[in-house]
Amino acid sequence: MITNISARFELLSLQIHRCLRHFTDNAPKISPRLPLRMFRRGSDEKNRSGGGSSRTHTWRTCGHPTFQRMGDIFWVAVIYLASELLIWALTLALSPVGLQFLSSISGMVLVFAFMVSVSQLCPGSDGFYHRNVKSKVDFVNSNLGVGFPIPIVIISEEQLLGGRGIGRVVGNFLNTNVIFWSLGLLLSWGILAGILRLPPFSIRYLKNIEPEQTWRPQVTASSLPRIEMPPQTASCRASETTTLNGTAITGYHTDKEAGPGPDLRTVSAYFTDSDCPTTIPPRSAASEQPACASLSSSRHTDDSRNETNPLASWIRECYPMALAISLFIVIGIPVSHTTGDDRVLDGCMLWFIWISSTRIQRAFSRGHLLADSPGLKTTTTTLLNPVLLTTLTMTAYTRAKAAAQDALIEHTLAMFSSGTSLSDLWTYKTTGWDLREGQRDWFGAGDAALSILECGIVVWGFKLYECRRQIWSRAGAAVVLISVGMAALNVLVSVLLGRTVGLGGPEALAFAARSTTLALARPAMEALGGNQVVNAALVVSNGILGQLAYPFLLRKLRIERPDPSETEASETARDNALTIAAGATIGINGAAMGVSYLYDRKSRAAPYAALSMTVFGVMTVVFTAVKPFTNILVALAHR
Repeated sequence: MITNISARFELLSLQIHRCLRHFTDNAPKISPRLPLRMFRRGSDEKNRSGGGSSRTHTWRTCGHPTFQRMGDIFWVAVIYLASELLIWALTLALSPVGLQFLSSISGMVLVFAFMVSVSQLCPGSDGFYHRNVKSKVDFVNSNLGVGFPIPIVIISEEQLLGGRGIGRVVGNFLNTNVIFWSLGLLLSWGILAGILRLPPFSIRYLKNIEPEQTWRPQVTASSLPRIEMPPQTASCRASETTTLNGTAITGYHTDKEAGPGPDLRTVSAYFTDSDCPTTIPPRSAASEQPACASLSSSRHTDDSRNETNPLASWIRECYPMALAISLFIVIGIPVSHTTGDDRVLDGCMLWFIWISSTRIQRAFSRGHLLADSPGLKTTTTTLLNPVLLTTLTMTAYTRAKAAAQDALIEHTLAMFSSGTSLSDLWTYKTTGWDLREGQRDWFGAGDAALSILECGIVVWGFKLYECRRQIWSRAGAAVVLISVGMAALNVLVSVLLGRTVGLGGPEALAFAARSTTLALARPAMEALGGNQVVNAALVVSNGILGQLAYPFLLRKLRIERPDPSETEASETARDNALTIAAGATIGINGAAMGVSYLYDRKSRAAPYAALSMTVFGVMTVVFTAVKPFTNILVALAHR
C-alpha cells in the first residue's frame, strides 16, 4: 500500500515537472502573440469582411514591436543594474586584499560558473536562456563600445607630451604592434597546430560528453506519456539569413524566426551552441512544405506588406536617433539651463552620436553607393568605424561646448568624466571609504559610458557559457598557457623598446599594459608609476587600430565568416589551429574592443579571444603589481 502511494506521488511529481517544463519552454513564444490573437478573436466578423485586417496589420507593424522594444529596454536595464551590483559586491569583497580591480573580470567568471552550474542542474535552462536572455546580452555587447572613446576624449592639452614625445610614443606603438601581433599569431598557430594533431586522450569519453542535447525525459513502463507538440508546427520557417548589428550572416537560426511551436528536433537545433557559431542546415523543403504551407503563406503576406512600406522600415531604422535627439532637446537642454547640470545633456549627445555612427556604417554597407567599387566600399565602410567616429565627434563636442560656455576645457572634461566608477561611488557613499587619488565625488556621462563597458565585461560570462565546449578543450588550455607567456614577454619587451626609442621612465612603463583592458591597466600603472594618460591612449588606439584592420585580416585568413556549406555533422567538429590562434592573438592585442568585434560578427574565434584577454590581463597585473616584478620593471625603465 505504502509503495503504491509513493509510486503515485512520483508519477504526479513527474507530470507536474513536465507541465512546468512545457510551460517555460513555450510560454515565451506564445505570449508575444497573445494580444494579436485576442484582437483577432474579438473581431472575427470584421476580419471576414476585411475591415479588421488593416487594424491587425497596424498592431503587428507598429504597436506590438513598440511594446516589445520597451520590454527589451527594461530587461537590458535590469541586466546593467545587476551587473553593477555584482561588481560592487566583488569590489567590497576584494578590497581588503587589494584586488578590487579584478571585480569585473571576477564577475565574468562567476556568471560563467553560475550558468554552467544551472545548465547541469536544470538542462532546460539553456533553452530559456536562448529565448529570453541572449538577445539582451547581444544588445549590451553590441553597444559597450560607447565607452571606448572616453579616455581619448578627456585628454587635455596639459597632459600631452609635446611633438617629440608624441613621435616617440607613436614609434614605439608601431614597433610593439608589429612585433606582438606577428609573434602572437605565428607562435599560437604553431603551438596549436601541433597540439591539435595529437589524438584525443579519451575518444569514448569525448563522444559521450560532446553532443549536448536539450532535456528529454526517459520514458519507462511506469511513466506517463510525455507532452508532445503539435506536428503541424514543426520548424516552419528555418532562417536562412539574419542580421546582427547590421551585418548579414547566412545560415543561422533565431528564435524570432522560428515557428510558434517547434518540435523537439527543432528545439535541439536552436538551442545548441551554434551561436559560437556553426551553421545549421535547414531541413529539406519536401518534408517541410506540407506542414508549413498555411503558416508560411500568411507570413509571406505580412513580409510583403512590410517590404512595400518603406516608411515603416525607415522609422524602425531611425527611431533610436530620433529618440536620442528628442531627449537631448526636450530634457537635456532644459535641465542644463535650469540646474546647470550638463550630465543629461552630455549623455544624450553621446548616445545620439554613438547610435548615429552605427546606423551610418550600417546604411552605407547596405546601400548601393560605391557598389561598382567593392574594394573602395569595403575600405570606406571600415573607416566609418563607430568608435572612431564617436571619438572624433565627442572630442569636437567637448571643445565646442567649453568655448560656447566660456569655460576652461579642463573643467568641461572633468564634468564629462571624473574617472570614478559606479562601484567606487557607491562604496564611498555607503561605507565612507576614501576615494583613490585623483577621483572625485562625481559621476558624469563619460563615467556612465565606462560603466557600460564594465557591464559588458561581466556579460561576457554569458558568451563564454554559449561557447563552453570550445573552452573546455586542449585548445582552451593551450590558449591559457600562450596568454601567460605573452603577458610576461609583453611586459618586459615593451618597456625595453620604450627606453630604446628614448621615452622617459613613466612613458616607457605605460607600454607594460599597452593592450590590457582599462579596468586592469589602471592598477598596473598605479603600481609602476606609469603615465596613465599615455597608457589609456595606447589601449584605446590598439582597439581602434584593430577594428580597422580586422575586416581585412580576417578575410585574408578566411575566418571572418563561418562556411555556409557546413553540415550539421560539423557542429561539434574542432576549430582549426588558425581560427584559435587568431582569437588568442586578438584577445591579447585587441583587448575588449577585439573581443566585442568578434562576438558581434559571431566568429568562432570569439570565445578564445575572451579567454586570452582575461588571462593576459590578469597576468599583466601580476607581472606589474607584484613586488619582485615591479622592482625589475622600474629598474629597467629608469636605467
